[in-house]
Amino acid sequence: MRVKIFFLVIVLLIVGCSHPRAKKQKIDPNKPYQTVEFNNFRSSNEDDAKVLQTMGVDYLNDRNLAKAMDCFNNAVRLNPKLYLSWYYLGLLNIGSENSYDYFKKAAEAKPDFPNSYYWMAYGQCRKRDDQKAVQLFKKYIELAKNNPEEAARVRAAEKALEELYSGKDGEILTAIRKQFP
Repeated sequence: MRVKIFFLVIVLLIVGCSHPRAKKQKIDPNKPYQTVEFNNFRSSNEDDAKVLQTMGVDYLNDRNLAKAMDCFNNAVRLNPKLYLSWYYLGLLNIGSENSYDYFKKAAEAKPDFPNSYYWMAYGQCRKRDDQKAVQLFKKYIELAKNNPEEAARVRAAEKALEELYSGKDGEILTAIRKQFP
């Protein structure tokens, strides 16, 4: 098997070396993408933003939070419609005042993405803006109730709603409010 691969590589190298080179072209400095040397590759902000978002997720998985945040910030700068970049920025800034704004932008970019509403409600509970938290938990439950991957979080949101309606902090609200004063 190795011998076959070796010979295939040798043949490809020989064929590649014998390929006639393209004639030199005059390059219009305003249109380098039209030259053979550039291979007609054209990049757009949307494409670059998606690449940055993917890199951000990879950095996040590698626990390189600073680089992940940088990639997500650059991604939304190039394409503000990338809801996952906004969402991850919210998660990366969960203890700050900015997290709500990031989650809100994620919800604006993709209104049917439930997780943004959960974390906005969570933030409002921490701030003791219970009226707003109720609305956001309701929206989250409405969007996530049929998603089996969200079942545990839906139960937590339902329990938080019960406590918010009762006017007494129970186990869930106490945990949310105790975590971040």
